[in-house]
Amino acid sequence: MKQQKFWKYLLIGFFIISMSACDSKEPQKSSAEFDEFIEKLPNEIMDNDNLNLEFIFEHPENYGFEPELLNLPYSNKEDYEASDESTEELLDTLESYDYDSLSDQQKMTYDILHDSLSRSKDMAKFYYLANSYLGSFIGFQAQLPLLLNEYTFETRHDLDSYFHILETTPETFQKYAEIEKERQANDVGMSKAILDKVIEQCDNFSKDKNPFLIETINRRIDQVSFLNDDEKKEAKAKNEKLLKESFVKGYADLKTTLEQIDAPKEEVGLAKQPNGKEYYKFLLSSTLGLDDSVDKIREYIENEMENIMLEMQAVIRENPKAAQVILQDTSLSDLQYVNFTSFEETIDYLGEQMKQDFPDVGKLNYDVTKVPDSMKDNFSPAAYLQGKIDAPMDAPEHIWVNGDYDQSLFETLAHEGYPGHMYQHTYFKQQKLPIIRYMIDYNGYSEGWATYIERNAWKYADVDDDAKLILRIASLNKQYTECIIALLDIQIHYDGISYEQYIENMEQYGIETDGMEEMLKEQWYLILETPSNYLQYYVTGFKFQDLYDKAKSELGDAFDAVKLNEALLKNGPAPFHIIEQEVDNYINSAK
Repeated sequence: MKQQKFWKYLLIGFFIISMSACDSKEPQKSSAEFDEFIEKLPNEIMDNDNLNLEFIFEHPENYGFEPELLNLPYSNKEDYEASDESTEELLDTLESYDYDSLSDQQKMTYDILHDSLSRSKDMAKFYYLANSYLGSFIGFQAQLPLLLNEYTFETRHDLDSYFHILETTPETFQKYAEIEKERQANDVGMSKAILDKVIEQCDNFSKDKNPFLIETINRRIDQVSFLNDDEKKEAKAKNEKLLKESFVKGYADLKTTLEQIDAPKEEVGLAKQPNGKEYYKFLLSSTLGLDDSVDKIREYIENEMENIMLEMQAVIRENPKAAQVILQDTSLSDLQYVNFTSFEETIDYLGEQMKQDFPDVGKLNYDVTKVPDSMKDNFSPAAYLQGKIDAPMDAPEHIWVNGDYDQSLFETLAHEGYPGHMYQHTYFKQQKLPIIRYMIDYNGYSEGWATYIERNAWKYADVDDDAKLILRIASLNKQYTECIIALLDIQIHYDGISYEQYIENMEQYGIETDGMEEMLKEQWYLILETPSNYLQYYVTGFKFQDLYDKAKSELGDAFDAVKLNEALLKNGPAPFHIIEQEVDNYINSAK
């Protein structure tokens, strides 16, 4: 998702909260036993009623999962403590294997799994900070309708689980509200302004007398083979009843409960909350996959700002006419990339153009769906919903778009489609690695890749050279702004600046603030509510570009963009020290 890809974090980040089923094992040494351990791991780290199963597997029963009615996610403090204990046990088991006896591919799985678990340890101490399901921007209550829209019915059990989710939504939403009350009591809850946004969102959902899921799910029920015509009719009637009553009631009841919370008017970042600075450092490590300190990351961003300015100055010196167009005569929304009239035309065009720089995966099967009107205000410009691990390679991929087609969305569609998330996921899936590898995620890797793609999308625009120069300058200008936002994220959540200081810093960075109060306030809330989120895009996006530039500089004429991007992609989500080593291996082999 552009700037807020929450789905994958929500659905795949189960290492944090769902490790309670992991058993301690006797030390094992052989590579064959390591394979057996890795093969059984998915079933051990996820419970049979975990909603993640619906979005990770097409046939979870093939991986040892017993059919149980799925539930909406919920964890309490005891679950967090049990997760910490299980994570330690799993690390002990992993470290009992003879690393030197493993194959190269086994070592890669070992290294990534070990790193991921090590970064997710000791979550219980951040329980009140981390255990939040509600939010105006990426809250679970905001994402749930679209997640259910992607729900598939392979068996009758799938349909029963879907109905169970609708029936239990009011009960589970009340648990979320109780958690927020606990967070408020521990001085880490939402501010009044953000809580009011959640309440307004719940109000919008609860007033929807004809939820869009009725048509979508009923159409899907019509397509199943395990029901006869009478059963389909009954199932569709049940779907409509549960959506209009139970599901909508969940949002209405949540609104009523949240209205009773006396949230503070003061708006502060993590730095002003108990244990907040430590939690912020934890977030940067676990999601970015970097080992750098906060101050080192800050210095890195500042250096990138200087480099961007130098590059922009060089481009402007060489092309003053093009620079004048972008700086004086053209707004970013007026930039021309392609002359198409649909999302699909643009995505397909990018799929052809990218072949000069990226390994070919063939033409992908995908569909583009518009975000329902009731969710537009809380959704990003576009999002890609990751396909299931065990689905056929020709299974349709899903891209959501917010609004009508506009060619200015060229970079956004590159981010979500080719050669961004959709391509990234498909290429990795084709590697046919152990299932557990597809269940580990580093948001910094996933979003860093898509941001790296987005920043270079101008190269594929179907325009003349002068127009491409304008697009290049616009991209650099956007990257500079992204650096500012990333620094503000650190300043708010690590330094503890106030809103007034935030405005002052904006002005010092050269941002016009007069008459921009509404836009600046909205940006403030986005940063406040989603600590480290922007760094998962912007910082790691620069890291990918650094690796590209390093390989190109060291190899000269021997540089091959396809081979370089293959090195970046083939192991999938991983910490950056592993990605850097893979690029070094490519460079050494190409010399």
